[in-house]
Amino acid sequence: MGAAAWLYVPASKLDTLLSKATSSADAVVIDLEDAVHPDQRPMARELVEQCLTSRAVPVDLRINPVGTDDFARDAATVARVAGHLSGIRLPKVDTAADARAAADALAEHFDRPFLVCQLESARGVTNAHDIAAVAGVQSIMLGESDLRADLRVPRGEEAGLTLARQTVVLASRAAGLEPPIGSVFPRIDDDAGLRASTELLRAYGFHGRSCIHPRQVPIVRAVFAPTEEEIAWAHAVASTAEAMSAVLEGAAKLDDGSFIDPAVERQARDILRRAGATP
Repeated sequence: MGAAAWLYVPASKLDTLLSKATSSADAVVIDLEDAVHPDQRPMARELVEQCLTSRAVPVDLRINPVGTDDFARDAATVARVAGHLSGIRLPKVDTAADARAAADALAEHFDRPFLVCQLESARGVTNAHDIAAVAGVQSIMLGESDLRADLRVPRGEEAGLTLARQTVVLASRAAGLEPPIGSVFPRIDDDAGLRASTELLRAYGFHGRSCIHPRQVPIVRAVFAPTEEEIAWAHAVASTAEAMSAVLEGAAKLDDGSFIDPAVERQARDILRRAGATP
């Protein structure tokens, strides 16, 4: 199964938190932006270069937005640690030009799509399809805290983000990108709220979520893991489809009478892939 729970770690505390984060989460996001005071960023960049010497799990580095002085400084750090990174999270992407500027500045350090564009405004969401199509973009996602403020969606309200969430899922699929990762759930002590919100993201088509505390990781991981019922159904679909193909039957159906078409078979194999199972 791919990384479902991405745990944020402030770059300024990397020396004390990175080891614990990589042992508890599926993947890590080292944050040079919101989690680090501007005065601490020079020290934080040094810690990134000192601590990021290997990669036990996927590691993204969130840098500062295009057009800021800190972006250029962060880019110099990226040049020195790119080999240890799975991606670059770029915040506050409003246009395809923003994504293209970052891709142009950093592409020489990567041999694959690497840019994870965070859309944090109505303008960014409106331009999601164009942003997703930029060369070098690995995935797109929402930055829901800033987006809530821009859209005036009350804190804790989920319905007001429905269209934005569905937009990034559709834009990702249309551009051939991986399904998006969900934005953080801000209330650390609200396990029930985290579970309900994450289940909603899963229903929309997200394949993971960012976390701001280790206690959120097992909940997010559990929600995105295929259930036993889903795995059993997927095995039944895959085996039935293979059996029908072997005898050159045109249509296959399960014991419950439901028919299996190529789309159903693709969905089943995706479930098995995410579960780490074989047909």
